[in-house]
Amino acid sequence: MRSVQLTICLLAGMAATGIMLAQAPPAGGPTQVKKASGNQFGPKSKGEADAVNDVIQAQSKTPDDMIKAVDNLVSKYADTVYKSFALELAAEAYQQKGDNAKSIVYAEQALQADPKNFEADNLLANVTATTTRDTDLDKEEKLTKADKYAHDALDVLENGGKPQLYSNATDEQWDKRKKQSESLAWQALGIVALTRKKNDEAITDFEKGVALNPDPVLMIRTGRAQLAAKKYDDAIANFEKVMNAPDAPAQIKSIAQADRVRAVQVKGAAMK
Repeated sequence: MRSVQLTICLLAGMAATGIMLAQAPPAGGPTQVKKASGNQFGPKSKGEADAVNDVIQAQSKTPDDMIKAVDNLVSKYADTVYKSFALELAAEAYQQKGDNAKSIVYAEQALQADPKNFEADNLLANVTATTTRDTDLDKEEKLTKADKYAHDALDVLENGGKPQLYSNATDEQWDKRKKQSESLAWQALGIVALTRKKNDEAITDFEKGVALNPDPVLMIRTGRAQLAAKKYDDAIANFEKVMNAPDAPAQIKSIAQADRVRAVQVKGAAMK
């Protein structure tokens, strides 16, 4: 999910391309937009601007509120320039609800509206990769799809330049967002490799993701891949990094601690 900081960054990009902020962005929260005038980029009517505002405000509410706001926007204003952006947010909302099937549907619609929506590519890559099982008859087909989505995201991020909605973001803000998104793509590729039992490839992919964004969940994934590859000391070190990370949530630290205990036990058994 987008952080509040990056949401405000995105809104700043909207303002730069023609949407005027109705008020200064409050610290830690969303803001509002007004319709654009002339040939400016933005909502074409007050009604569309209000519907876009509803989507923005829904980011601080429940997943159901987000889905309702997005459905309202795209049903009433099918040609809105925010269609892909909104549909991807709805896909995230369905992912939060645990409805991966609908999450995929909305993310695919987001890509249809904008083939360069790297957020949608990353969501599809990660959801498809994490929900693919060894027993699936179409396992390889799913993994191939996930691999393509992730590489598509990386290609857009590498060659597409700064997206229009981020046009007013500082270079530092965009660089941070770009690295986070690239990290998500490498995470998906690591999961694909791990499902294919290519442990060393998975470790390399995960480590590329961690280098871009030291996310504790991704560090745990890296440690688990190292454990699967029998690189016990590397795995234990990764789990300990998460346990000692000052910003890691308590629940994540608890998972890392349990994984460390398991890694120590497996290492001990292997040394006998």
